Amino acid sequence: MFTFIRSLFSHDLLFELSENKLSIKVFSSNLSFETEPYIAIESTKKGEIVKAIGSEAKSLSSPNVRVLNPFKHNRSFVADFMCAEKILQHGMYTLHKSKIKPSPRVIVHQLEKTDGGLTDIEERVLRELAIGAGAREVVVYLGSKINTNVEDFDTVKSRVSAT
Repeated sequence: MFTFIRSLFSHDLLFELSENKLSIKVFSSNLSFETEPYIAIESTKKGEIVKAIGSEAKSLSSPNVRVLNPFKHNRSFVADFMCAEKILQHGMYTLHKSKIKPSPRVIVHQLEKTDGGLTDIEERVLRELAIGAGAREVVVYLGSKINTNVEDFDTVKSRVSAT
């Protein structure tokens, strides 16, 4: 019931993920959020807190602050699941200016390290990232870039389901 109510205040989104750029676009709109996928985490006496995200995080330097790119790893695409989830949450909340927590439908498009397709584990990681960020429905997409002004969530979903 609450998911349905939250869905009324949510946009369908496209997450385009790469090591150097994170892009979240709203279907049928020019709204978008783009940033470098960096997160700065500060160690305090109460635990770890997110200090900054994006290029602002990249420029932080302090002994108790660590800066990392959760999408940069030499063997897999996602190196740090929790940090990647926080960056996606930040982008989603930035696009949804509502006080109600959004519950969008999301297409996740990994742009790099997709040679030969994704394994079940890689696909599940992408799905769980989007769900952890707040998505109510997730489609993992591989292929050419999606034009969010021309296509919508349902057409991309049907194209993925057909393959």
